[in-house]
Amino acid sequence: GNFKCHAMSLSMLLALATVGVVGMAGAAVSSASSRGNSEGGGDPIPPPVPNPARPAPYFSWDTIPLAFHGANRSGMYNQSTVEVLAKYQMVTIEKWYTACGSLHPIQAGPECDVEKAMFQTFGEIHAINSNITTILYYNSMFDFTMYRLAGLVNDLEAAGTRVLLRDQDDKLVILCNDGNYYCNVTNFDWSKQAARDLWTNHLINATKFGNVRGVFADHASSMLKPPDAPELCNGAVPKRTCAKFTPEFAVAFNAGHSWLINHTQDILAPLGGPVIDGPYGKYNTDVCDFFTMREAVQKGQNGTGPYVLEASKGGCSPDSSCIASYLLAATEYTYLGCLSDEPQLPYYPDLARPLGKPLADAAPDADGVWTRQFEFGAVARWYPQTNRGTVQWRGDPMPPVPPIPPPTNVSRECGKALHGTTLAYDDVAPPANATTPEDCCNQCTAAASAKCVGWAWHGQTVPGTCHLHGAQSNARPQDGTISGYMRT
Repeated sequence: GNFKCHAMSLSMLLALATVGVVGMAGAAVSSASSRGNSEGGGDPIPPPVPNPARPAPYFSWDTIPLAFHGANRSGMYNQSTVEVLAKYQMVTIEKWYTACGSLHPIQAGPECDVEKAMFQTFGEIHAINSNITTILYYNSMFDFTMYRLAGLVNDLEAAGTRVLLRDQDDKLVILCNDGNYYCNVTNFDWSKQAARDLWTNHLINATKFGNVRGVFADHASSMLKPPDAPELCNGAVPKRTCAKFTPEFAVAFNAGHSWLINHTQDILAPLGGPVIDGPYGKYNTDVCDFFTMREAVQKGQNGTGPYVLEASKGGCSPDSSCIASYLLAATEYTYLGCLSDEPQLPYYPDLARPLGKPLADAAPDADGVWTRQFEFGAVARWYPQTNRGTVQWRGDPMPPVPPIPPPTNVSRECGKALHGTTLAYDDVAPPANATTPEDCCNQCTAAASAKCVGWAWHGQTVPGTCHLHGAQSNARPQDGTISGYMRT
């Protein structure tokens, strides 16, 4: 989600090329030879799209603006879950939707047609609220085989039209995705016009027939680098691998990738939808840290960063302090987000309370306490001395100043201790014995080779129980559990 990458990287990359420049605006010239990567020659480098059209996704202050990102791994969402999803303003359905979409580490084939399942659910959501911005997970690097798109890729390759990425030795680039959840994944070759056309046309069809209004273009900022020895690496140890490319080919590939992302935003803008991880959209902003959140929002407002923000770090299990942080910092197109297999809204009734527009921006008083009031009577406050916030809902008494959180016996490497929160899915080891949260975290450290990135200590309810989780896990509320994600 690097804002500057998509708007500026093309001109910088072209400066590295040994042949060819973009002349007058809109004129494309031939790329450097792709010798050692494909059959040679080279497709035209597309002209830059430095200022794509700006999206305006659905946004309302009636209640806290929410964004959901996730998917049910066992099947389609049922009607009751769809009705909950229709209370979110942006809904992204992930690649692991349905039982075949979640097959791993070897993926299902194109017959899974995971897009069809997404399209059906988007249609069901729109039948309840047609305003919702529905977002397709559409990886901008990986050709996941459970997508129908992969079948179209296979057809082109079988007919002799190369659209898959090959390294400098003309070998297919095959990687694992983040956390090794899926392996044996091929990649798109964005130096090829045929690849760009296929991806774009598939997207246009999704907007016409699949109720799609935005995309989560994961890995949109991935480029072949450094310029003098470009490579592409992915996967977690021990399956992390790298492919190497010629500098000339990297220029063409990076130019094509930058063009694709910004052109995609041009396609989606009339529908209101953003490209998340693209020029204007970002996810995983820290919702619980007011000053971090405020800085991200300000960058979006002054044009130095994305302005469509999913504040999803901490957003699945927000306490009143996290909600206060969001309310104090948020502006239009800032959403309190959540990455989870199931929507968490039913567990947090405060998220559905009447809110109304903010009456003004947050501002500190003489004591340094930040305050912001909303149309329907809510008041959010942030106390820098304790780095915590409160929300006073209409008709409720003013909450007391939050105390300094008690120290939790976990080290910095263990991440922030999440009280009353567990981690679900992607267990990377059998349950372990741990007498303290620190001990549980240490076992995650010891299990790093098993891709452990998160720990959940259940010692308050099930003495001595510690669960270790990978990158595909997600947080959800559970009394008596302390969990955390390792710092990297």
